[in-house]
Amino acid sequence: MNIDSAPPIAAVLTCLALAPHPATEASAQVIRGVVVDSASQQPLPAVLVSLADSADRSLQRFLAGATGEFQFLIPRPGRYSVQAERLGMKTETVEHIDVAADKTVSLRIILTHLPITLEGIEASGDRRCELPRDLGLETARVWEEARKVLGAADFTSSADVYVYDLGKYVRELEPGSLKILSESHSFWSTVNERPIESRPVEVLLAGGWVSREPEGHRYFGPDAHVLLSDEFLDTHCMQLRARDESPPNLVGLEFRPVRIQSRRTQIRGVLWLSRETGGLEWLEFGYLNLPGPAEEAKSDQIGGRVEFRGLPDGSWIVSKWHIRMPRVVEEVRRVLHYNVRRPRLKGIVEEGGWVLEARSRETGNIAFAEHGGVIAGQVREMGGPEPGPGGRVALVGTGVAVDLDPGGRFMIPRLPEGTYQLSYLHPSLGGLDRNYALADAIVRSGDTTSVHLQPANPHAVLARACGLEDWAPWTGVVQGHVLLPGSRVAASGITVVAEWEEWGTTVGGAWPRGRAMHVATETNALGAFRLCGVPADLTSVEVSAGEGRDRVTLNATLSEEKPVVKITLELARVPPEGGR
Repeated sequence: MNIDSAPPIAAVLTCLALAPHPATEASAQVIRGVVVDSASQQPLPAVLVSLADSADRSLQRFLAGATGEFQFLIPRPGRYSVQAERLGMKTETVEHIDVAADKTVSLRIILTHLPITLEGIEASGDRRCELPRDLGLETARVWEEARKVLGAADFTSSADVYVYDLGKYVRELEPGSLKILSESHSFWSTVNERPIESRPVEVLLAGGWVSREPEGHRYFGPDAHVLLSDEFLDTHCMQLRARDESPPNLVGLEFRPVRIQSRRTQIRGVLWLSRETGGLEWLEFGYLNLPGPAEEAKSDQIGGRVEFRGLPDGSWIVSKWHIRMPRVVEEVRRVLHYNVRRPRLKGIVEEGGWVLEARSRETGNIAFAEHGGVIAGQVREMGGPEPGPGGRVALVGTGVAVDLDPGGRFMIPRLPEGTYQLSYLHPSLGGLDRNYALADAIVRSGDTTSVHLQPANPHAVLARACGLEDWAPWTGVVQGHVLLPGSRVAASGITVVAEWEEWGTTVGGAWPRGRAMHVATETNALGAFRLCGVPADLTSVEVSAGEGRDRVTLNATLSEEKPVVKITLELARVPPEGGR
């Protein structure tokens, strides 16, 4: 009995870093901004923001944190575009952004919710191989959702966002039953989630996904970066898997080579997405044209799997992975006076790993734990009914927020251990209560923590948001942002004024008399402003931004039931140099 070569060695998931490149000290061009939710006008966390040049070449990427803010340092002046995307939201692109030397451009990007259920999607009858540039409508829709998750996971794995505690194992499996015959483990911490060294995608496509080396055969698998690359998409086609060949709650998006090449090991697989949420659950893959006897002893158990996990804040990581490789022997049998060699699959070597914990490299906070906990509870007024529709519960400082059900109940799952602060977002307060903590919740792995919240007094929320000790009754807040004309470019350093008339009576009470009142402020670096102490008694308030010919004005009306109003002011023309 002769063994075909040495045992297979380390399985590798390929990934290339695409973190933003730091600019030199001489660089002074900046594009910065904030991404907000169109419904709540609140900052959106975990949005993947990409920068491209005038030739549509991808330059940098950035994953927005809890504040929804992003920033790109640009080495040279020119025209650029910025794209923002997040699962469950419509992708938005701001084009033709002209950045002059030593200047800063601020953007405000608004993402709208997009129903992402994939329920009802079926494979086409002809099951044709669809190239990415010419996908059918339903195939393209599924690929778009998969692409968003792959892009977010690729960024977090390559940009040193988290410090990972990883586990790795090597197993010997019995073919067929996949019983574990032997196993070894190792554990380590790293800022790079990639389990082993990477290999460029062009090398994989040119040389094959299995390479012969002195120690044995080395097997490779596709990760997010490979699947998103132009080289991979140009050489592989996609098609939907038939529903009767798929789990009932999943949609399968298959990929395979456009051309089968007999002298090169190639790869095919399936991306599995949730029909309900559109989220990417896992990727499974197998090999075509394994080298030598391994191909003759082929088994559908040879290949790999990569599992994706959406975190509570909306970001994505790879949580588990493995690759199974064949251990093949050649058996010699005597047939009609001849020695006949036949390959046999003697065993399967599985190398894999998993994320035990992921911590923010910047803050040290735990973003993911293998076994998380749950916060569940209810919001209701003391001795009264539950809040009206539209309220949400948020974890202070994390970007995590969930909607209340009709009974005021909520649940936040898959939370790492720790002590969290909870706030209640009242629909009428415009997000000013996002950091107004109402209670603490201690989360332990595998447990559910119950919390009952009572909404804060609106006057207390308004007072703290405006930096005041007390809040005057029948007053409110006008907040919003100012844009340059015909664009989504934010205008910083612009004066914003709210004006109204306060009515009283003359001496003796004979005649009513009006008195002109106003409050003023300037927009910040992202074009945002907040005006406090505006009347909330149905008085018409005139809010204006800019001066002279670029001035624009809108009217706002506040009430005790709606003490916070948000408005967007677009200047009539570009202000003089220095006014943005």
